[in-house]
Amino acid sequence: MVGEEILPLYNSLPGALQLLMRFIFSEAFVKAVIFPGAIFSTLLGLFALWYERKLLARIMLRVGPLHVGKVSGILQTLADGLKLLSKERIVPENANKALFVLMPATVLILSLLLYAFLPFSPSWIIFPSEIGLLLFFAVSALTPVPLLVAGYASGSKYPLIGTTRLALMLFGYEIPMFIALTGVVLMSGSFNLVKIVEAQSAVPFIIPQIIGFIVFFTTVLAEAERVPFDIPTAEGEIVSGWGTEYSGAYFLMIYLALYEKLIALSVLTSLLYLGGWHGPPIPGLPESIYAPFWLMIKTFLVLTVIFMFRAIFPRFTIEKVLDLGWKYLIPLGFLNLFIVILFVEFL
Repeated sequence: MVGEEILPLYNSLPGALQLLMRFIFSEAFVKAVIFPGAIFSTLLGLFALWYERKLLARIMLRVGPLHVGKVSGILQTLADGLKLLSKERIVPENANKALFVLMPATVLILSLLLYAFLPFSPSWIIFPSEIGLLLFFAVSALTPVPLLVAGYASGSKYPLIGTTRLALMLFGYEIPMFIALTGVVLMSGSFNLVKIVEAQSAVPFIIPQIIGFIVFFTTVLAEAERVPFDIPTAEGEIVSGWGTEYSGAYFLMIYLALYEKLIALSVLTSLLYLGGWHGPPIPGLPESIYAPFWLMIKTFLVLTVIFMFRAIFPRFTIEKVLDLGWKYLIPLGFLNLFIVILFVEFL
C-alpha cells in the first residue's frame, strides 16, 4: 500500500533524482555508508573510546566519564571530538606542510577501508572476495606508511624518534603474524573470510590452534600499537611519538584512525579464531540480525582484553619486542603450523 502511494511521486521526479534515489537506497550504498560501512564503523570507534575510558576507570578505582550524557558520560567522547574540531590546527614552522596536513586524513581513510573486506554475516559485507583476507592485509600493510610520513613531515625530534621505533617494531611482529595466518588458511582451505568462518561452524579455530591464536593476538597488539607495544607513541618518553606535533582536527583524525584499525583487527580476530557470527539463534530474529550481534559480542570480548592490558602491563622496550618476535613468536608460529598440518593430513 505504501509502495503504491510512493510510486507516482517517484515517477514524477526528474530522471537525475530518480537515479540518485535508486543509488541511495541500493544495497551497495547502504552497506558502504550505513552498515557495516562508514557511519557504523565511526560510531563504533567513538563507543570504543568511551568504553576504554570507563573500563580503565573502574580498574583503577576512578569515576571516568560521568557528566556529559545521561548514562555514564556516554556523550563525553562526542564532546571531546567537537572540542578538538574547534581547536587551532597548528603546523610547525619546520614541517613539510603538504605532507603534514595530508597524512591524518590518509590514515583515517585507510583504517575505515579495512571494513570493506570484513564480513559481519554471509550477507553483510561491502566487498565480498575470494581473497578477502589478503585484501584486508594489503590495506593494513599501508596504514603504517602515513604514520611514518607524518613523523618525518613534522620536522621535530620526538616524531622522528617515534617513526624510527615504529619502523623497527615492524620487523618484530609482521612475520609471526603471517605465519599464524597460514595455519588458519590451511585449515579452512580458503582466503575468503566467509568460508573461513563457515569452516568453524562445528569448532572455532581457537581450540585446535590455541598457539596460533596467542601468536596472532600478540601481533595484533603490536599492529595496533597497544600496550605493551605502544613504543612509537610512548607518552612518558617521547611525548606522543610520531603524533606529537598534531593538534585539533588533525589529532582527532589520527586518534580515531588508530581506534578504527584496532576494532577492525578485533573483528578479524573474532572471524579467524572465535567462530565469527556463529552462535545460538535468537528467537524472533532473522539470521541477518543475530549473526552480526554474535560477532560484535565476540569483538567486544577481544577489545575488553586489549583494553585491560593497558592497566596491567608496562611498556616493552624495542629490544624486547624484537626478541619476543624472533625468539618466541616465530618458533611458536611454526609449531602451530606443524600441528595444523598434522591435523589436516591425519584427522
